[in-house]
Amino acid sequence: MALLDVEELVKHFPIRYGLFGKIAGYVKAVDGVSFSIDEESVFSLVGESGSGKSTVARCVLRLLDPTSGRIAFKGRDITSLRGKNLKWYRRNVQAVFQNPFLSLNPRMRVESIIAEPLRVHMRMSRDEAKEEVRRLLEKVGLPREIEKRHPHELSGGQAQRIAIARAIAPQPKLLVLDEPTSALDVSVQAQILNLLADLKNDLKLSYLLISHDLSVVKYISDYVAVMYLGRIVEYAPAEELFNNPAHPYTRALLSSVPEPDPNIRRLKSRIILPGEPPSPVNPPAGCRLSPRCPYAMDQCRAKEPELISVGNGHFVRCWFIK
Repeated sequence: MALLDVEELVKHFPIRYGLFGKIAGYVKAVDGVSFSIDEESVFSLVGESGSGKSTVARCVLRLLDPTSGRIAFKGRDITSLRGKNLKWYRRNVQAVFQNPFLSLNPRMRVESIIAEPLRVHMRMSRDEAKEEVRRLLEKVGLPREIEKRHPHELSGGQAQRIAIARAIAPQPKLLVLDEPTSALDVSVQAQILNLLADLKNDLKLSYLLISHDLSVVKYISDYVAVMYLGRIVEYAPAEELFNNPAHPYTRALLSSVPEPDPNIRRLKSRIILPGEPPSPVNPPAGCRLSPRCPYAMDQCRAKEPELISVGNGHFVRCWFIK
């Protein structure tokens, strides 16, 4: 049994106008997304801005209630949990957000920030929490004296380590990482990624990683799903997807990754899709990439393809793939 199962997740946001808030339509941010996360694995969602990645993450965290679909954690449907049952879920599923300075309370000291989930979820006494805070600081590679500082006295890397320490404090099973390194310097990004990899192994964690940085995804992921306009268009083990991208959108994404070595020339030219992504208010009737896809056929514009297997755990949503 998978740790987390997401089945046909849909999240539509109503568009209201007028004095009485009449609904004029819906923004179809997530429109039928399904995936599973195994224990002690890293599952990544990638795609350009507006593809629905972060909306999926917020639904998994129960920060948003889905319009329809099912989210199951350890086989238990969490979409309707309330009270103590929801508290149980929040203890087991924690988050690390993109900007640590926005997710840490600026009025609280580091000690209080990390101790809060220990007191709420673990019911630790003040002395027990204080000792555990010091252990967690050591776990994320920070000195003990930092516990008396406020967030504005920390560097970006230190603040993100504090956010990670707070997230692992209640001993969760799943961490939702929403662009955890994009606000950091490149050298610090590598340190945070190595820390996350070590914590995954030491604490037997699973990760749902939301990112547009494909180099980060390639480094840490076990499985990768590519999203476009609210739908998953390709899904595969990480190595398989990066070595054998099948969907035209995935190929375009991978071709946009810059090569850091100036002495290496690209063997293939960069793929640039024409135009802009269609509006999620009124997505195309067929394949959602069809208005921009160089391989689009009449069938692509008439009917949306299903995810089909191309072997090696690799699934693609494309009429061009046989």
